[in-house]
Order: sequence, then structure tokens, then C-alpha cells
Amino acid sequence: MNYDKNRFINNIYALAKRQKLKIGELESACGVSVGYFARLRQGGESAGPGAELLAAFADHLSVSLDALLSFDFTQLTESEQNLMNYMVKLRYDTETRCLSWQRDRAGSGAPIPLNPDGTSAHPLFINKEGLLSAEEMAEDELPESVMLSESVYRSVFRPDQDGLVPLKIYRCAFPGKRMLYLVEVAKPGQAVPGPADWTELELVMSVPELPEPLTFAHTDHENPGMLDKALVSLFLSVKNAVDSPALSPVASAIINDYLR
Repeated sequence: MNYDKNRFINNIYALAKRQKLKIGELESACGVSVGYFARLRQGGESAGPGAELLAAFADHLSVSLDALLSFDFTQLTESEQNLMNYMVKLRYDTETRCLSWQRDRAGSGAPIPLNPDGTSAHPLFINKEGLLSAEEMAEDELPESVMLSESVYRSVFRPDQDGLVPLKIYRCAFPGKRMLYLVEVAKPGQAVPGPADWTELELVMSVPELPEPLTFAHTDHENPGMLDKALVSLFLSVKNAVDSPALSPVASAIINDYLR
């Protein structure tokens, strides 16, 4: 995390104003004298805030320290800030094991669960019919063309783009049978992403009483936004928690006890 004094101070004022908090109240709550930020802006403070003081400011403003130092809150709308705070908290709760994420095998070529009528039972997939020609069929099958139905990923952010491939899907259960999904998608035929390949992230939630998943955030290479970094950071934390899970505190204690 790089400390940029001007960005840091601007973020402090923007967050305090949005939360209807007076700067003097923030300064007093965090243990510095009133006028601290004014002096810091004008160069009256000999040194910038230390790590503990930075953490205190971030905690009192309900944002992560990384977000406070990395993002430009002056450019965020209130809705964007709420969404960013949501992703920051998701990341924090993931890293502190308050949230339990799982790998959804639907994004790894596993069969998609179906309803009794044959339609997709997965909220992120829909049934799509396509014509299978005789040339594409084995010789021992019917010679005429037939209609083939398959479950395909449906991007609620890119409904006009067919054939998007979900490389990885992570899911986390919430009360009320709601399910939060974090998906890495790629262009058709792109099995393994490379540094120059097109991949995006999508954060959505399925709610039983709603016909379509709720949209939260997504990255966009063509039009990068202020929230991209927060979503990428969340994805990396979730991926690390699921693909490289840490030992539980009990298991760690048993191992440490044995190694003594």
C-alpha cells in the first residue's frame, strides 16, 4: 500500500462528509488533536500518520485500510461507495473465515442440475437449443438433423454475448436461501486464461423469490471502473481461501503442540 498524502486526506474528508461526521469528531475519536488534518494538508505535521493511526481512521470510517489508501473516494457515488464497502467487507470476512466459500463445479464441466421439466436448475445457467446436423452425429445415430438442448452460462451483465465460458465459479450461502456467486468468465473456446486474454469477473446473488440474479459488480476491460480493484481483490481472497485453504485453528494448535 502506497501512502499518498493528498489522496488520503481527500478520502478522509469525502468519507466524513458522506457519513455526516465532523472532521473534529473523527480526530478526537482517533486520538489526535483537532486541526490535525488541516495541519497535515499544509505541511504543519512533521511526519505522516503511522500504521496504527491509519488503521484507526479506516476503522472509524468503516473502510479497509487498503481501500482508504488505494481508492479515490471523491470519484465514487454513494451507491458505488456502498457497493465497494460491501465488497471490502466480503473480502475481510473471507480472510477471517467468517464466510465459507465453495467451488461450484458447474464452472468446471460438471453436469448442470436440471428441473423435472429438463430446464436448468442452476440460477446462472439457461437451456439453449441448437441444431445438430447429420455431419456432426455419429454414423449409428439418426441421419436427419435434430434439435440439441444444452445448459449454457448466462451473463446478466452481458446478455448479448453468447457462449461465455465460466472458468471458475465460487459460491457462498446467505440466510433466506440466498446464494452469492463470484464468477470468472472468458470468451468461447478460451480454456486457460493468459496475460493478454479476455477474462472478466462477475458478482451476483440468486434470491429465491426473484426470477433473475441480483447484479452487484463486474469488471470490464473496455470500460474499467472505480470498483474493479475491489472486485479483483475479493476474487483473489476467495480463490486463495478455497483453492489453498488455511488450517483451522484447532488443526494448527494440534500441529504446533506436536512439533514442540
